[in-house]
Amino acid sequence: MKGIYAILDESNFNFSSLEKSVEYMIKYNIKIFQIRIKSSFTKKNISIIKKIKFLCKNHKCLLILNDNVNLANELELDGVHVGSGDADISSVRSTLGENKIIGVSCYNDINLALSSEKLGASYISFGSLYKTTTKLNPINLDISTVKNASKILKIPICLIGGINTNNVHDVIKLNCDLIAISKGLSSNNEIEDISKIYYE
Repeated sequence: MKGIYAILDESNFNFSSLEKSVEYMIKYNIKIFQIRIKSSFTKKNISIIKKIKFLCKNHKCLLILNDNVNLANELELDGVHVGSGDADISSVRSTLGENKIIGVSCYNDINLALSSEKLGASYISFGSLYKTTTKLNPINLDISTVKNASKILKIPICLIGGINTNNVHDVIKLNCDLIAISKGLSSNNEIEDISKIYYE
């Protein structure tokens, strides 16, 4: 796993037009997506997820669901992303199977990242790298955590939190596998700019 990781959070995206947003991101070489719904999974939302799954499958992209392990399994998505206290990784692996992706939020905790790797996580995320409005009370990430983790972790590292066109150059220099962006991809202009900066 490597590249821009689009976090499709309901607070930053209009879910009624989400399929069009994903299609536009794919056009600009964004191939990894996470759907993040913290309210409720309505029939309408599930229908939208199914459409995006079809779109991702046709373009060989990955679609991951935040937190809801059972729904990710039921819809046969590519995987799930969980917080450190949301689910037991071994249990998630048992539910999803060996070939599915499991991402784990590790905030600013390198020991949590190491234990997640040992328990079978596919990748871990560190953040918040910058100030963000997507999450309440985010934990600030120390750059030294990223640098030290890069030396010892064998699984991909994802950076998240307040990343946009103004700071993505600096994030790229940290040389991590995945750069997760949510609000910074909420317009077509931002999608184009972020992609051009990353792939230049």
